[in-house]
Amino acid sequence: MNVEYINPFIASTINALSVMAAVNPVLGKPYLREDNTIRSDISGSIGIAGEVVGSVALNFPESLAMKITGNMLDDVVNEVNDYVRDTVGEIANMVAGGAKKTLLEKGFHLQIALPIVISGHNLNTMYPRDFPCVVVPFTIDGENFFLEIALDFPAK
Repeated sequence: MNVEYINPFIASTINALSVMAAVNPVLGKPYLREDNTIRSDISGSIGIAGEVVGSVALNFPESLAMKITGNMLDDVVNEVNDYVRDTVGEIANMVAGGAKKTLLEKGFHLQIALPIVISGHNLNTMYPRDFPCVVVPFTIDGENFFLEIALDFPAK
């Protein structure tokens, strides 16, 4: 997968979280997902259509999602509630929207869907087998979260 498609999502993730939640996401080494070992407690996903199709997902542990929400609300959050789910959806929306803007400026045409947020324990995002998925690990204050970018380029 071309980094020209991946880098806007990475930059948008760092920007959204640092500006909106006052946290400093530290980028890990991206890799191609080959199995289903990534687990999370809350995931925000957005579909992508146009010249590229697929989705982008942000996968957080509960504690980090609550910290990000607390920072955005300037309050302490002690449980995964509607505020936390809304925050994860909004962060996913900001990430996809920021990446879309950058990609449009580069001449790529795409649309993004509304965010879908799922919470639970030991969640695993799944993608069609023929969609490559790049996993971008990040760390905030010692906790890991993952950006997953699964894109396909349909023949014209």
